[in-house]
Amino acid sequence: MKTLRKVLIALLIIIAIPLVVALFVKKDYAVSREVVIKKPKAAVFDYIRYLKNQDNYSKWASMDPAMKKSYRGTDGTVGFVSRWESDHKDVGTGEQEIKKITEGERIDYELRFYKPFEATEPAYMTVADAGEGQTKVTWGFSGHMNYPMNLMMLFMNMEEMIGKDLETGLAKLKTVLEAQATTADGSKAFLESYYRQTTANLEKAVSGLSAAQMSFSPGGGKWSVAQCLEHIITTEKKMFADIKKDMDKPARKAEIKSTDADIIKMITDRSAKYKAPKELQPVGNYASTAEALAAFMTTRQAITGYIQSASLDNLRNHISDYPTGKADGYQNFLFLAAHTARHTLQIEEVKADPAFPKQ
Repeated sequence: MKTLRKVLIALLIIIAIPLVVALFVKKDYAVSREVVIKKPKAAVFDYIRYLKNQDNYSKWASMDPAMKKSYRGTDGTVGFVSRWESDHKDVGTGEQEIKKITEGERIDYELRFYKPFEATEPAYMTVADAGEGQTKVTWGFSGHMNYPMNLMMLFMNMEEMIGKDLETGLAKLKTVLEAQATTADGSKAFLESYYRQTTANLEKAVSGLSAAQMSFSPGGGKWSVAQCLEHIITTEKKMFADIKKDMDKPARKAEIKSTDADIIKMITDRSAKYKAPKELQPVGNYASTAEALAAFMTTRQAITGYIQSASLDNLRNHISDYPTGKADGYQNFLFLAAHTARHTLQIEEVKADPAFPKQ
């Protein structure tokens, strides 16, 4: 009996130690990250106020392409709810509600998790003027673990775990917003600037990636980074040749209905999916990132050289006919730059996949 008593006492001590330790472990945590975006504060706030737009940059929203989504209320206003349901173990079921909007400054959310665990946690996003037309965006998340589950805080680095996801989301938000036109004013200066911007963003997205990272595919028929890059190059080569042919045709005015801003918005909207025609689908033409980027830059330099030498009137006077409508030469070149921006966003989606190789 004495031996049994000693065993029981030992077990009680083993059980009691973590319970006692948990009394001294914090129950709350708060994580935030920030990024500076080259966009005016008003434009940034107008984008993040819409909860549906998180589908374009949140890492969590992209973790399961098959998740079911539903909505209640009017997006961009207090009370709007976005709900998700997924069988993915890291996604589960839950919803997010806009609880408060401080116009032009801050948005407060409530996250309600139902599966695989139940919890209700607050989150927020703020914007602040960073000077020279730039905006600092802060994304914060906080949580609470009741006793004795708070003992898990000793083994879980919430700052690192959640922080990395916030950083990924903010980096994607920066790419999304900087891919959009600030002022599509119809000038050659804007068109040339948009080409410089989309070129730099693509180079940044793929530079330094290993062969394993370039060839990684998220599955489900989704393209790898290498395939996205090859598609961009193939499309620019073919469309540039087609545009030049149309620019040699007789001039036609006053047949355009879409605005320049409409073109950019439509093409860069990743919520709308399209299947590339067979001749523009990747087939593995490039053996390395350097080779692909060199091919991209060759075509880009030819395009920007053409734009610089063309007159604005000539670009505007020549029309191309498409099944979806008409576009003038200027808008055709906008389309090409926006197309690169669109697939740069796709590349960032691939890189945000949880299974993306670390090196």
